[in-house]
Amino acid sequence: MPHGHLPHKTGISRCFQAPEILQLICAQLPIDRTSDRQRLLAFALSCKAILEPALDRLWFKIPSFRPIMTTLPADLWKAERKPGPNSNRYTLLTLQRAVTAVDLERYIAYYSYRIREVEIGILKATFSAEAWQGLQLATRWTPGALSPSAQRVAWSLTTAKQVAVPQDALNQAFPYFSLFLGPATTRVQFTFDSGVPIHAASIMTAPDIPLKLKRLKLKDFATYSATTPFAGTYLQSSSWDNLEVLRLANIPESAISHLSTLPRLASLEFWRLSMQPRHTYTQEHIERPPGHLGAMADNGFRSLETLRVTGDKGDDVVAFLQHLSPKNRLRVLKCTLSDHFVDIDHLILTIRLHCNPDYLRKLVVKGSPGQLPTSYEESLNITVDGGLTIRPLEAFNQLQTLSINLQSAVNLTVDDIAHIIVSFSNLIKLKIDTRILDSRFPTIDHNQLLELMYNLPNLKKLGLRFNATQITGDEVKPESTIRNLPPAIEKLWVADSPIYSPDAVGRFLAKHCPKLRTSNVIHPQLDHNAMPSYVPLAVYHRRWKAVGIQ
Repeated sequence: MPHGHLPHKTGISRCFQAPEILQLICAQLPIDRTSDRQRLLAFALSCKAILEPALDRLWFKIPSFRPIMTTLPADLWKAERKPGPNSNRYTLLTLQRAVTAVDLERYIAYYSYRIREVEIGILKATFSAEAWQGLQLATRWTPGALSPSAQRVAWSLTTAKQVAVPQDALNQAFPYFSLFLGPATTRVQFTFDSGVPIHAASIMTAPDIPLKLKRLKLKDFATYSATTPFAGTYLQSSSWDNLEVLRLANIPESAISHLSTLPRLASLEFWRLSMQPRHTYTQEHIERPPGHLGAMADNGFRSLETLRVTGDKGDDVVAFLQHLSPKNRLRVLKCTLSDHFVDIDHLILTIRLHCNPDYLRKLVVKGSPGQLPTSYEESLNITVDGGLTIRPLEAFNQLQTLSINLQSAVNLTVDDIAHIIVSFSNLIKLKIDTRILDSRFPTIDHNQLLELMYNLPNLKKLGLRFNATQITGDEVKPESTIRNLPPAIEKLWVADSPIYSPDAVGRFLAKHCPKLRTSNVIHPQLDHNAMPSYVPLAVYHRRWKAVGIQ
């Protein structure tokens, strides 16, 4: 080949002309922000070979009605700027003539089939009621006519989410999710207000929603009195034969029996549960289970593997758990409790009696997210080793994650550590008492930390309060260890653990946790403006921030 000349097509250039490669490249491009979509459109128009895969990506998800507005004939619309709430303005498209099937031909033939997700975000423009009706007439009321291949539809037309479009325009648009939700849709999220009649009626009467649906989220912004009856009535209106994931705020207790019959329901989440427990358990019930447990139907919630529950009051979570047969196959249980939840012992007993040790792999019980609950006032009279007991949980010997982080302390003891090593030998993550402020020195120190790390061979994530004040950096592995290799710890939560020497602790962690990085030593968020710098907790916080692992 003459010097300076290149072959007409190199291997790389041929590779980039392969449609499959172009499709893979475009599928990785971001589309969430307006600027992302503008860059992608410019990219699509830059090269003929890239046009189709880039358009597929551009139309993969539509976040508003504007893509449809801009592809239909301009002479259809009259655009009006209207005042909205909070001094905002929005664009309302009204009809100048009737919408015909011909008007939609280009959009339906070239764009509509590319849409896989309809996720309505913050709207700055919408159609008038007459325009919506015109689109529905032109598509002959065909469900999903504007996005026939959409697999996911997230419809968020409430004033709780929309800041520019007024409520009357949102209510007029709400029923027309039927233009997007079609036979290919398996995932639906409604953000709505069941106290608004048109919202409730549109969802309740929409044809065929339950038939193929696999994932459903109902985010109802109505008052509690309206929310619960709607959710119960709606869920009991169908057998939901294909539903696998359900997320909603709350349901009436009367609907739980129907929910338990859904044949494929594998994941269930409540975030504002409110109900009262039917039973009160004591420690004696572990040895002698109450008769009603044996009488519960074994086939209730037969496919349920993941349960996430957030309760506003102390008994909410307990009440729902009491509807689970002890022979259930739940693998993941995550309970989020308000910080004034007090009867933790009863929750622990309920988990012990209603969850199946043969299947449960992940147990998380935590308080509300955010900063440490500094408003908590500790009792005047406390004991050195007082705290919540987790001994009833030792039956769950297959657990891979155990995380209990509440306002009330477990306050792990040396005996607790010994029991954890024996009972939970499969743990990958152990996280206890990382969200509390406790005036007591922890009753465990770095020696128990080493016992855990060296005797739980799968442990990668560890969080607990421990006394780090005696660490010198010269510590050796415990004699009782079953491991010759260093621990595999990758993340460490230290809570409000007392610490004197950041340098010594850094050497200790470098020696015994070779996979741990400084950025993964997690200490709590503190409001230093509300806390003098000489307070011990603030001093400990500064010292943990200074720990460096070489």
